Amino acid sequence: MQRLGWLLVAVWALAACDSGPVTDYPPAPAPEALRAHGEEFRQQVVEVTDGVYVAIGFGIANAIMIEGDDGIIIVDTLESLDIAREVMALFRVITDKPVHALIYTHSHPDHILGAAAFVEPGQAVEVIAHETLARNAQQVMSVLQPIITRRSMFMYGNWLNAEERTNVGIGPFVALRPDSQVQMLPPTLTFSDRLELDIAGVQLVLEHAPGETDDHLFVWLPERGVLMPGDNIYKAFPNLYTLRGTSYRDPRAWADSLDRMRQLQASFLVPSHGQPVAGQSAVAEALTVYRDGIRYVYDQTVRLMNAGLTADDIAARLRLPPHLASSPWLQGFYGRPDWSARSIYQGLLGWYDSNPTHLNPLPPADRAQRVISLAGGDTALMSTIEEALAAEDFAWVLELTDHLLRVFPAHTGARDARISALRALAAAESNPNARHYYLTTADELAGRYRVPDRLVEPDPAMLASLPLDTFFAGLEVALDGEAAWDLHQRVAFEFPDLGQAYTLEVRRGVTERLPGVHTEADIHVRVDSLAFKQLLAGQRSPALALAVDFDFQRGGRLGLARFLRLFGADLEAE
Repeated sequence: MQRLGWLLVAVWALAACDSGPVTDYPPAPAPEALRAHGEEFRQQVVEVTDGVYVAIGFGIANAIMIEGDDGIIIVDTLESLDIAREVMALFRVITDKPVHALIYTHSHPDHILGAAAFVEPGQAVEVIAHETLARNAQQVMSVLQPIITRRSMFMYGNWLNAEERTNVGIGPFVALRPDSQVQMLPPTLTFSDRLELDIAGVQLVLEHAPGETDDHLFVWLPERGVLMPGDNIYKAFPNLYTLRGTSYRDPRAWADSLDRMRQLQASFLVPSHGQPVAGQSAVAEALTVYRDGIRYVYDQTVRLMNAGLTADDIAARLRLPPHLASSPWLQGFYGRPDWSARSIYQGLLGWYDSNPTHLNPLPPADRAQRVISLAGGDTALMSTIEEALAAEDFAWVLELTDHLLRVFPAHTGARDARISALRALAAAESNPNARHYYLTTADELAGRYRVPDRLVEPDPAMLASLPLDTFFAGLEVALDGEAAWDLHQRVAFEFPDLGQAYTLEVRRGVTERLPGVHTEADIHVRVDSLAFKQLLAGQRSPALALAVDFDFQRGGRLGLARFLRLFGADLEAE
């Protein structure tokens, strides 16, 4: 059983684990179009117009500096303190004016986790965001952290060498390493729909603009004609669906947000990924093409849904019209129309495709066994796989090896055929997300490494900055429900340093968090909030923490140890 260390706050990183000798494969070549796309992210600081600068290519995202009369404003803060410090040093070559405010365009980690590097210790600055940003960040940082981390590693190709990775579609790479530090600063000023501000003599308009996230905003400088759209436009087809996983991204809301940006008639467009755009006509063209691409995919997907087609049918059929398909703003270097169609279908209708076969399908292992039997046994199926591989029918190889490896996980022939097919598909794939998934899956299958579901260690300052709610939200979804079917127990956690308390109740497999110390709590402990967070982040031994950090007001260590085991704490190994 894993320790409580499943709860960690960073979702991307770079590391590897040695698993002994493995087959050495030559690097999978990247399509020339993907290599050429990397020029978009050449490392530089660009002066967009007077007083507006953007740092490109230092990580996956950009950081933007707005210079005012007596201070500066930073829009988006990159994915780690390491690169944020590097960018801030370059901004300091331009001006030594103090930072007056940070603005988060949305909650994705590459826009918020380097925040502390732009602020001097002890300096008070306004941190501005949409009112839902903190809640959405919590979803990624605790509730879905393990699965989002692991899938992000596949999607961004963090373990791949630079030649195979090339770029990640909207940036050169994800700038996180095992020793990276991260620290988001919590918002101090939030808003719902629209916020007008004067900061350091700069007139700013912030508007809620749902698109890639529901908490998205854009920044408009009316006096300078500068629009900062965050991730609602970048030079690639939009990720209406992302392979790392996401809640539904409403294409209609995204297109509506772009329409409101078009009405501004901006002279400069400064996205949070890639190069800025100058000139009213060029900005208008980019925004219009992007909006039209999104609406076309949405409208045509719904039309075909209403005609009775399934998600698979629509994905195979949907194509952009030639004038959109040829636009440099809609090339498939990040999202793709077929992935988007599947997401729209699921978002609007859910998983069921109206085929009764899928109401109560066979379990995957049962289905795989029956397919193998239908093929004449594993030897006959392996022969078919080898024929498909020789014919370069690589997608069919993947489907067939799915079945064989599910029933016979150690089948060497199926494994090797699958690895070969994955690498061949990667070599022909110009979408880096798909390419990286192929290559990383092949490498993991070959035993080169095991992609983990947790990596970067948060320092005490980062842990202290996260609200307790984030940690309890993670605990609630970590409960082994079946193991708790016969349990009804309340454990009260009191945090004297914060003046806060919660009672976590497990009621026959279901959790409920109650405010304060419940009078009927079976166990009542007092603990410093940082020690509690370090326990959940895997930075303190559970057995030692129970002996030293927890002050028991009711109940005992053995009872709390049993309770914590239900959430993944491995106390028996201590």
